[in-house]
Amino acid sequence: MNTSRSPIDSVLKSRDPFALGYMALGQERTEGKSGLMVWLRASESSITSSPSQPRLLVERIGLFPSSGEIRCAACNPLGVLAYLKNSYADAALDVDEGNGLRLTFTEWRFNICLLETEPAILLHVESRGDIALMQQKTAELLARIREKSSSDF
Repeated sequence: MNTSRSPIDSVLKSRDPFALGYMALGQERTEGKSGLMVWLRASESSITSSPSQPRLLVERIGLFPSSGEIRCAACNPLGVLAYLKNSYADAALDVDEGNGLRLTFTEWRFNICLLETEPAILLHVESRGDIALMQQKTAELLARIREKSSSDF
């Protein structure tokens, strides 16, 4: 299959770091960790001729509700990362500080990336099929980020 003609490749050209096209789990350069692109690539040949392709994609996305990319101003982004790590790392199943901070829990996860061009961070929260939990954790993290940012003044 010529991958340059794949309908998924148009998504890969997106500039949004949390766009579906960046979710290429298992490759060296992985910006997202949901595994959606791996699943799509593996099943692309079998579903491209199927009329249920959009339905399958919507179902797959629904399994992991996401906050999307939320930009938050932070006077001290490294201080915010340290604060959130101290607050959440003990309960996390996995902690990754490779590109900011990524913490994974049993039913949800969050990722924070530092912006190089301005004093801000990007927050992304996902849950396992629980929209209410994703919204609750997003609000909780945003409140903690605001709390830490205001205390840095």
